[in-house]
Amino acid sequence: MIVVAVAIPAFSPGTPEHALATWVRREGGFVGKVRVETRDGLRGLFVTEPVRAGELLVSVPPGCIVSADEDPQWGLSLRELLTARLVGARTRGQCQPYLDSLPTLDGAPLLCDWSDEELEQLQAAELAELARGMPPFVAASCERVRPYVQAEASVVEWAERMVRTRAMFFDTGVSRRMSLVPVVDLANHRTPPRRSAMDGELLEPVALGSDGESVALVARSDLRTGEEVCLTYRHEGNGQLLLHYGFAEMICADQPCFETLRLGASSTPLAAALHLGSDEADAAALAALRRHLVDGGAEGEAVSALDTGVCSALAAACEAELRRMPTSEEEDARELASLSLSADDAGRRRSALTFRVVQKAQLARVAQMLHSLLACGGAPTAAQVAAELRGLRSED
Repeated sequence: MIVVAVAIPAFSPGTPEHALATWVRREGGFVGKVRVETRDGLRGLFVTEPVRAGELLVSVPPGCIVSADEDPQWGLSLRELLTARLVGARTRGQCQPYLDSLPTLDGAPLLCDWSDEELEQLQAAELAELARGMPPFVAASCERVRPYVQAEASVVEWAERMVRTRAMFFDTGVSRRMSLVPVVDLANHRTPPRRSAMDGELLEPVALGSDGESVALVARSDLRTGEEVCLTYRHEGNGQLLLHYGFAEMICADQPCFETLRLGASSTPLAAALHLGSDEADAAALAALRRHLVDGGAEGEAVSALDTGVCSALAAACEAELRRMPTSEEEDARELASLSLSADDAGRRRSALTFRVVQKAQLARVAQMLHSLLACGGAPTAAQVAAELRGLRSED
């Protein structure tokens, strides 16, 4: 159920955000009990009064939204189609209050903009290589867009970055759409805490309106005055957040963790790295360890003994990966807590440390879970191990 509240002007006059909210209202939209604030150097949406779960906070009409629907005839991806639409809007002077509120290319840095020295701070060689490979991929994408627009390469590159960092995806079951939604895209990312059996269904905060064109933002839970309105951009962990949005999220014990964990070849009994973090990756890692044990002469052992061996080997690999790291979770957490917000490089250093802390905490959590299974007495089955790994990502 969506509860509609009376709109309360809360955007500071003279700011781009105030012009944006005024424009949305003038075009027939709704901006309710929200305001823009900058806290700890980060701009976000906050409620001005207590709101209930399901209460309508913002409704943006179609005339304020830049959208693209999937259309194979153009030979462009959905992201590239929206990039072309944004360039077109800028060329024609459409949605000007929204364009005025968007950052410059330099104002939306991603992991691919980090120097080699900064990438080394991640202590994650695979992620660093992905970041280094991203500029050629983006450049090729922009080149595919340019024949369809009348704009300089720098404008297309800017539009691609805005789409990558701000666009929202909608799948109606009939069509796939990507949209840039003013005001709503001021909301920051947060992974919501796990739901208890008493919480009921978690509300989806952003959805298409009943007309299939407008976009509504509702409170997904009760919020007190001054609390932040957040969305969940992805359920894929900090590696993807850094690559596509330029930040990392600190995960607490009450939140599901979607980190992709890489167990390097030197940390496993195999000649190759293992990955954990999705049902497919978990299954592949468990199968690889089982094959290794069988090839090592354990083929004649009982299934229970093989399962125990796989569980033990995976726990040992997680612990070996933690030992391989040049710093510990505790050392990283202490440095993170001591960082000054005013330091020029604090943002990237903070993101690198946050990434490292969450990675190491999850490695330790997986190892502890596996040891708990082994300590239960009976041999843990492969299905049990897979279920426990999945449980670390569960939102329930």
